[in-house]
Amino acid sequence: MYLKDLTFYSLAEAKAKLSQVVDEVENKDIVITKNGVPKVILLDYDKFVKLMEFVDEVRDISLFEVENVEEYKRIKDFFKDFDY
Repeated sequence: MYLKDLTFYSLAEAKAKLSQVVDEVENKDIVITKNGVPKVILLDYDKFVKLMEFVDEVRDISLFEVENVEEYKRIKDFFKDFDY
């Protein structure tokens, strides 16, 4: 992902143009900023599903190959934030 490939909206602008933002997210990921700081990324639902499926695969492969118990726990803890 490159910054040039993202569209940025302030929170106020995104609220005012929500329908337009939803239409745009089909073609480009969108960053919503609050007080000039990036806070939220909006991405197309199908892209989100594919991303989460990929994360699941990486987690399964990572855990399958680990022999060290502590490393297994560390990897499992890392991926818990991705559970949905």
